[in-house]
Amino acid sequence: MGYLSQILPKCLFPLYDRPIIHHVIENMKRVGVQQVYIIVNYQKDKVIDYFRYVEDEIGIGIDFIEQPKLSGIADAIMLAHNLVNEPFMVILGDDCSITESLDSIIRPLFEHNAIVVEGVVREDDKALLRSTCCLKLDHDNRIVDIEEKPKRPFSDVRGCGIYAFQADIFKYIEKTPVSTIRNEVEITQTIALVSKDGKAYGEFINGTNINVNSYKDLLKAWILVERFEASIQPLSYPKIDTDLAIAGRPSLQKRG
Repeated sequence: MGYLSQILPKCLFPLYDRPIIHHVIENMKRVGVQQVYIIVNYQKDKVIDYFRYVEDEIGIGIDFIEQPKLSGIADAIMLAHNLVNEPFMVILGDDCSITESLDSIIRPLFEHNAIVVEGVVREDDKALLRSTCCLKLDHDNRIVDIEEKPKRPFSDVRGCGIYAFQADIFKYIEKTPVSTIRNEVEITQTIALVSKDGKAYGEFINGTNINVNSYKDLLKAWILVERFEASIQPLSYPKIDTDLAIAGRPSLQKRG
C-alpha cells in the first residue's frame, strides 16, 4: 500500500482513532482477554514502542514474542506452544472486524467439541476470494473444504483472520507440511488436516470484516469503524476465570 507500507507495519496502519491492531486488542477485551502476547518481526520496534505509549490506556498485560523468520501463521502459533495448554484464540494483528463481540467464534469450540473454529463472512467478490481463503461448510458449519488463494473459488464463504483453537492444534501444526508455493507453514493447511477428522468449523462473525489491501479498503473500514464507535456505549469488559490464550502474527495474546 504505497508509502504506508514503507514507514509502518500493516498492523499499525491508522484506522479512525487508533491503529488496526489496537482495534484487534479491543475485540479481544470484549471477550474477556486480560493478557496479550504479540508476535513481532517486521519493524518490531515500532509495534513495541506503540504499546509502551498506550500501556495505561490498554488496561491489560502485553508481552512480545519475536518470530525470527516470517515462515507462516501456523509457525508463528507454534511459538506459543510452551505458553498454552488450554483453549486459545488467534486474531491476526491486521484483522479488521467491526463487531460488538466475537463470542460467536468461541462458543462453538465447546458446543461442537471442535479443535478449531474459524471466523467467516459471506463474500460476493470472486477476486477477493481468489486472494484470501475460501471455505465450504456443511449444514452444521463443519468445514468440508478449505483452500488458501484458490484459482477457482468453490463457495461464497471467506475466512477471516480470527480463530479459536484447542491446544490439540499444536499436534496438527507439527504434521503440516511446508507450502511448496510460499515456503511457509500455513494455518489453512493445518485446518484442512483438522477438517479431515471432522473437528474444524467455520462460524459467521456477528459484524463486518474488511480485508484491507488498498487505500480504498482502509477508507471504507475507517468510515465503518467511526460509525460503530459512535453507536456503542462504553463497554464493561467481562472477567473470565478460565484462561484463553490468543495468538496471531503479528499478535499473540492470552486471556486470563
